[in-house]
Amino acid sequence: MNIYFEFISNHSILFIGLFIVIILLIQTIFSDITRKYKLISPPEAIGLINREDAVIIDTRNKSEFKSGHISDAILIPLPDIKDSADKLKKYDGRPLLFYCKSGMRSDEACKILSKQGFTDLYALSGGVQSWEDAKMPLVKK
Repeated sequence: MNIYFEFISNHSILFIGLFIVIILLIQTIFSDITRKYKLISPPEAIGLINREDAVIIDTRNKSEFKSGHISDAILIPLPDIKDSADKLKKYDGRPLLFYCKSGMRSDEACKILSKQGFTDLYALSGGVQSWEDAKMPLVKK
């Protein structure tokens, strides 16, 4: 046992780094388990859109939306998500698929709406970048 204490005292910076990495891993695993929405890939998103008539919601800003968006997407920028809950209630019973540029804003939108009681929420993993990487089309208007 003294060997371990000696190692820790001689390599304290490495031990602190290891401790931080372990804490971050535990936090990531815990957040994945407790997430109330599902992260999906572009092919899974296509299936959701085609089979379950998902409502596609773009959480980017207006200029990003105009530069290219998924067909039939509704623009609701992330800062407006809380105020748009009533607008989204009319789609009750249909899955809500959120996306943004890289996946960060869509995750946040799903978190906000899940706290407001919405269920059947999905976020496009990797955002519109993964959509383009999968060679899926974008509408430019």
